Amino acid sequence: MATTESKNNGFKLPGSSLDEVFKVVQGYASVGRMASLADISKNTGVHETTISRNVGFLISLGILEGGKNKASTDVGRKLGLALMHNVPEEIEAILADIVAEDEFLKNVLAAVRIRKGMDETSLRAHIAYSAGMSKTGATTTGTGAVVEFLKRSGNLKSEDGKLVVSSPLARTPTEAAATQERVVGTFTPTSNPVPLSSVTRTIEATSPFSISIKIEVRCEPQDLEDLGLKLRKVVDDFSKQQADDANEE
Repeated sequence: MATTESKNNGFKLPGSSLDEVFKVVQGYASVGRMASLADISKNTGVHETTISRNVGFLISLGILEGGKNKASTDVGRKLGLALMHNVPEEIEAILADIVAEDEFLKNVLAAVRIRKGMDETSLRAHIAYSAGMSKTGATTTGTGAVVEFLKRSGNLKSEDGKLVVSSPLARTPTEAAATQERVVGTFTPTSNPVPLSSVTRTIEATSPFSISIKIEVRCEPQDLEDLGLKLRKVVDDFSKQQADDANEE
């Protein structure tokens, strides 16, 4: 099988579009344990070959780890969750942190900065050259995904027909915490198949008094889609019980 592995520094280009790469990220994050290609394929509907073409890239960036079977790192779980809930500012922040830790991607940005901008074709060629790859269809796809990755991280932007280096939006700790809360929870390592932490939701009850009720909800990723409906049912049931108690009085 052809590979997009770098001959110079071990960096591997992705083998699919960034959207496909992100599907793989979500697949591993939702499984939440060491998983085979078949496990992730079943979870995402993405073919095993496509997954295989992208795991090297994700390992290079510290998003996945492992040997034959692989699992999300802490960063990978956070990114997967942000992608599942489509929280753009959180996705950008996580990608920006990944870029800041990766020498290959930082060198790509340095090249763009030195040239005071590059057109996308030239940048793709530079990425392929830096990764030690010959020009093939797979390489073209991989370099395109890397460029999109840098755009989504806030490190590249289009300006006057060229791509130039920009700075990701800086966030205060308070803003980061608020965004994380909107994502609905965080992943933490546990012995459970899916290490999704408790989701805390505060419900304000309608009553003559101000009552704050804190409910811990333990759920698996497949439950997150209708989590809001379930929480709403809790609120409705509580309100109904409160009304019944008031009528009895």
